Amino acid sequence: MFSYPFLRIRGKGAWGIGVGYISLLTIALLLLTQGNLLAQTGSETEPECDKPFIEDATPSYYIGLANVRFERKDFAGAVRAYTCAIDLQPDFAPTYANRGYAYAALQDSEKALADYNRALELDENLLAAYTNRGVLYTRLGNFGLAIGDFDLVIALDPENAVAYNNRGIVHAAENNYEEAMADFQQAITLDPDYTTPYASLAALYSALAAQNYQTFIRKAGNLAPLPAGTPNEVLTAVDDSLRNGDFAVWLALLSPAR
Repeated sequence: MFSYPFLRIRGKGAWGIGVGYISLLTIALLLLTQGNLLAQTGSETEPECDKPFIEDATPSYYIGLANVRFERKDFAGAVRAYTCAIDLQPDFAPTYANRGYAYAALQDSEKALADYNRALELDENLLAAYTNRGVLYTRLGNFGLAIGDFDLVIALDPENAVAYNNRGIVHAAENNYEEAMADFQQAITLDPDYTTPYASLAALYSALAAQNYQTFIRKAGNLAPLPAGTPNEVLTAVDDSLRNGDFAVWLALLSPAR
């Protein structure tokens, strides 16, 4: 039985993000659950099979070798080892999905997409291939195709918290904030220990804060005072109120009868 650690679709990850006025799309692309893919410049990406270290190497040997290389961020080496496994077992869908993931780490989107597509031709229910293809589509700005893939994951696995988080990210990138919030909250409901949706939701709230501040300035004018200062200072005051029970920032937002 083979092991495919890079096909985890309920993997958990914590992201430390300092939220300022960076674009929500930038945050969204960072939060997509596919892994922290670091590009290797100058790496060989052509699929060439390595000479085995042992005689009569099996597909599982090459898959294990590829997984180790991937963990070490030797993505090009992982591609070559996955290619060996595919040469020996060309009809096994997860290996194509894993190699596609390695290609994505090398920022070779064309080959990554080809491998994800081939994996799904072989196994139309392979959730990880839909998930990672959806991530790739999102990074390429193909939001409609990304939503389609995440919808398919949810249809096949309604309790897949990662798919809800990822779909919420796409909704947020398209400024569909209500849909995004619903997806993030559903991801948290399904898996309270999965940390990424909390960061996604925080990014969304920051985007909403910036959006509403711009509306405030447009309606009230640049000279109108904002209780507690700038939006960042308001966020800091709210954070302080949560920790020390001082709700003065909220009192400053009370309005008399009009």
